[in-house]
Order: sequence, then structure tokens, then C-alpha cells
Amino acid sequence: MIAIVSPAPQERVALSALCESRGWASTECDSLRAFRKLLQHLGPRIVLTRRRLGDGYSDDVLAALAAAGMTAAANVVVLIGAGTPASVEARQVALGADCVQRDPVRPEVLVEYLAKYNTGQPRVRRETPRIVRAPFSFAGALVDPVERTLQHRKRIVHLTPHEVDLIELLIPSEGGVLTYDTLYSDLLERRFRGDTSNMRVLLGKLMASARTVGLPLRKWVQVIPKLGYRYRQPALEERPFLKARRPKASV
Repeated sequence: MIAIVSPAPQERVALSALCESRGWASTECDSLRAFRKLLQHLGPRIVLTRRRLGDGYSDDVLAALAAAGMTAAANVVVLIGAGTPASVEARQVALGADCVQRDPVRPEVLVEYLAKYNTGQPRVRRETPRIVRAPFSFAGALVDPVERTLQHRKRIVHLTPHEVDLIELLIPSEGGVLTYDTLYSDLLERRFRGDTSNMRVLLGKLMASARTVGLPLRKWVQVIPKLGYRYRQPALEERPFLKARRPKASV
């Protein structure tokens, strides 16, 4: 398996097509976060990554492989800009990259490196122990990711696994746009091809669940046409659980 890590949709599509032309299985990650999630289930034989990602760098990709104990098992190819200093290129090699390619990337050269590394038996899926997750605040309500419940004031509703996953994606993206590329990659593990119907259904289901406990989720989650969703965290006074836990001022 070849993991393609790049924030640029067109580049991911082109690199995926290159792999497909040689009959190699590949999977796409649009962010460092998506790559880290991938490592929980799959050990890629090759990692083809851009140096600069939306939420990190290739340095972090290499560190994630090391933390997962996969440094020796995976070959890493780093793609860098044409004007990148030689010291940065050298750093990639020092950190563990097997190959560094400068823009404009030459497909005929890149494919030979991939062919060189793509030998032997494929990596198997690996199971990692799940971390017990504590309840957290979302849109003024309380989410228990283990029990999969949403509680607003004294009312509770049970959520589906995908509803919880969507919430966990929205929170760290606060203020920015959670793109459809990320949503489809992280939630459905497939490439976004322009049809947003799956996400519309999922968001609609989450909003319906929130309505049953009196939570006006539309107030906090905005749909950005053709791009994705934007989440805004409520102010402190709009979060009843946090207000209830604040200690009273001493007299």
C-alpha cells in the first residue's frame, strides 16, 4: 500500500492515477491528521508526502511513522518546492526520508523509485489499543464519545458512531473550514468526488439528534457551499455544563 499525503486535491488525484497505472494500491490523506488516523489501521509500505501540509510538515509524517514503530518497514518519498534550500532537503534525509524529489516532479523518475520500494510482501493491518476518551463540550452540550451520547441540560440522546466522528472533526477545525476532502477521507475513507449528499445526510442526522435535546446546532455549524463546514464554539455563558462547573466566588 502506498500512502499519498498531500493537501492539494489535484496532486493527490494525479499521484493516485500514477500508482493505479502500475497496478499499485494507494490511499490518500489530505492532512497530517488523516495520516495519523491511517496508521491506526494500516502500515503502508511507501509514504509519498508533500513537505508542507495544511496542519504540519513531512517532518511530522516521519515522526508519526517512528511513533508507530514503522520507520524500518516503510520507505518515505518527500516532495519539495523547487526553491527549497538544500539544508531543508538534507534535513529530510537525516530524519529518515529515503528519497527527496523537487518540483517539477518527473513522473518517470518518481515511478521508478516507487517500483524500487514497492517490493516484498504487503504490510498487514495492525490493531492498536484504543485510548479511553473523556466526555467533552460541543456547541454548549456534553458529548460522551464512549457511550455515544449528547446531553443538553437534562436531556440525552444517543448518537451513531459517524455522528460522534463528525463532532470530533468539527471541534479542532473551529473557526476554519472543515473541507469535504477531509470529511470524506476521514469519515468514509474515500476520495471526495463532488457529491456532498452523504455529508448532507450525516449533518442532517446530527442536527436532528441535537434538536431532540433542545440544541439549535445550526447556530454553531455553518455550511460553506462547495467547501465544507465551519464550526463556531459557543461563548462561555452559552455553555451550561461549563457554567455549572465554575466555582462560586468566595465571599
